[in-house]
Amino acid sequence: MSRNLERIVHLKGTPREIGVAAGRRLGKRLEENISHYIQRRPRTSEVLDEARLQSESIRLFRSLPARFQEELEGLAEGAGIPVQRVAEWIAVEQCVEARCSGFIDVIDGHAWVGRNNDFLIPEAFGFVAIKEINGRIPTIAFGMEGDVFAVSGINREQLWIHSQYLPVSDRPRPDRAHFPGYVILPEALETCSNIHDVEKLLDAVDRDTGEIWFVADGKTDEFALFECTCRDYVRRGPGEGMLCATNHTDSTEPDKISESSARRLERLIELVCSNAWEELPDNLIMVLADNSVEQRGEEYTTVESMVACPAEKKLWYTLGGYPAASNGNWERIDWPW
Repeated sequence: MSRNLERIVHLKGTPREIGVAAGRRLGKRLEENISHYIQRRPRTSEVLDEARLQSESIRLFRSLPARFQEELEGLAEGAGIPVQRVAEWIAVEQCVEARCSGFIDVIDGHAWVGRNNDFLIPEAFGFVAIKEINGRIPTIAFGMEGDVFAVSGINREQLWIHSQYLPVSDRPRPDRAHFPGYVILPEALETCSNIHDVEKLLDAVDRDTGEIWFVADGKTDEFALFECTCRDYVRRGPGEGMLCATNHTDSTEPDKISESSARRLERLIELVCSNAWEELPDNLIMVLADNSVEQRGEEYTTVESMVACPAEKKLWYTLGGYPAASNGNWERIDWPW
């Protein structure tokens, strides 16, 4: 089996059964991956230090919906490591903002999605998890090996969702359910069949950080952006047939718009508006790999990239390699349903 195929796992059962199976598959590599990931994360006064990470990780773990607690407990059991260690892995996710670029455009009558995830520790990314959880919509999620959560994915209903970091000044309401976006997104994939369902979920829970959600329904080719603060959101429609976003919106406070985000968005809009899309997915990949769109810094880089047409059940993803858009191992991901 090639290394690329080893990066794709297909699991079925209850959340705990899926977690146990994934943990057994990983074995001691899970602890190695967690240690490497936590050690590589930057530490500043604005993020969790080691002591706080240990003290708060179980609190976060116990606040999660039962479905995720069960899979994480199974993951720890299968790999033979303490639940505390898995809890630290998920807690450290809150420490650092991500920088991403994405677009949705209509090509030959169908919505196509392109997405760069710009983040830290690129060697940790480039894995695909196909999960069929009893009583829930089966999903395909992209990210780290063994990860229970996701910021990009699609479900059997052909509903695509991915999220991008958005700086905001508000906080979730203390009297209302709130979770990290990487928890809400897989919940959406496993329970939502259309964009209306996604909007209902965003109405029901607050986010711990600001996010931009790209949502495309392959059954209808409807698509939208949700610009989410912790408490509220604004829905943007397709407008002139395409939507682009990086890590700010028209309402973002000027001092919170990074030069990187502004530059990437300007170039992204230019490329999407001018492209004839004669060769798919190559043209889309070229947009993501553009010098002014892809991130190639020593710290932040494009860790994974993806292109999808939900209507046609077509998915391409970078199974390792970085910067991902220009140097990743692009492969077509087979649709399993």
